[in-house]
Amino acid sequence: MRNDLTVIYYTANREKPVFEEKIKKALAENIGDLPLISVSQKPIDFGKNICVGDVGVSEINCRRQFLIGCEAAKTKYVCAAEADFMYPKEYFEFVPPRDDTVYLAMRCYVLFAQRGKRRIFSPKPRGSEGATVVNREYIIKRLKFILNGAPQWREKTDGDRLIPQLLGSCRHEFFWTEVPTITFKTDNQMHRRTPNLIKKRTAEIPYWGTFKDVAEKYL
Repeated sequence: MRNDLTVIYYTANREKPVFEEKIKKALAENIGDLPLISVSQKPIDFGKNICVGDVGVSEINCRRQFLIGCEAAKTKYVCAAEADFMYPKEYFEFVPPRDDTVYLAMRCYVLFAQRGKRRIFSPKPRGSEGATVVNREYIIKRLKFILNGAPQWREKTDGDRLIPQLLGSCRHEFFWTEVPTITFKTDNQMHRRTPNLIKKRTAEIPYWGTFKDVAEKYL
């Protein structure tokens, strides 16, 4: 059994409770006995929970919560787990070959589940920070670098663009899983848009099935 990876689950607790509970249940089933640290804005019973309070929804807060989880971990590696993401078991089996690189899981699809938008899967060509595996000490250093000079918390996204982007300030590469990851785009998130290849949209993806299959199970 692997003992060198901690799963860092971070959430602003803004998704519908039923949806987030389903995400948490699926995550718990797929990580097995790996240590889990949750960093939330409301107290939750999920692994070792660190509640930071209702500090608001912003990129600064998102990164700060991930940093807090990484600092609390004890393992060589950590991986991100977000409240709107589905991860295959093999995501948690990947071992980074380098300690100075952030590894993004590919393939990654967006599932658009917003009001007024066509419900489809669309690939994310550059992956997502929400599906990364990395050396713990390295990511702590990079997160502290991009948050240097930023406020401890920011209630809204205003001014977030002034901080460096994580992937733009560190070495990063892709690793490939047979089963893709899925990030849900709902009406309760920080941004309504996300980079994706809309021309390569599809109604069905490997393992997960059709949008209807996934929606009926999780949304």
